[in-house]
Amino acid sequence: MVKRVMFILLFLFLCGAFVLNIDAFGAEVQRVKQDSHEMSSQLTETEFKTKQDNYVYVSFDNLYENPQIYKNTKIYQKGLVLKSDENFAIVSLDRSDHSKDVKISYDLSTLSKGISRLEEGNEIQVFGKFYDVENYTNDKGRMITRPVIKAKFIQVINS
Repeated sequence: MVKRVMFILLFLFLCGAFVLNIDAFGAEVQRVKQDSHEMSSQLTETEFKTKQDNYVYVSFDNLYENPQIYKNTKIYQKGLVLKSDENFAIVSLDRSDHSKDVKISYDLSTLSKGISRLEEGNEIQVFGKFYDVENYTNDKGRMITRPVIKAKFIQVINS
């Protein structure tokens, strides 16, 4: 009798674990589908250049000091990727001055065709809209403000 009860409890436990794994598996499948859709909508540099219009260079100082003027302006910048994850990259516009770092918001579809992620150390050119500035606390506990750019297209200049 005790063995039957233990067997039934073990069976129920395994069934529950299986159902939970199916949910996790389904979520992973959904993420892979989204990633492949985003990658399929990536543009080559040539394709983007045909659509590229009215992007202007705006200096870091102008973005930092006059965010209200440049909000939603189509801009481009060049810089070095310092940190990156699947949604954001911290990019140094001036390697000698980390107070001139910007945050780039992106997804797979904004990367140049064939690129699946931004790597630390990549030199990039980003085209997008200036979104706003954000405040954050740096490693030394100091409050820092940095511009945020919502990317429309990112090309890696070197790999």
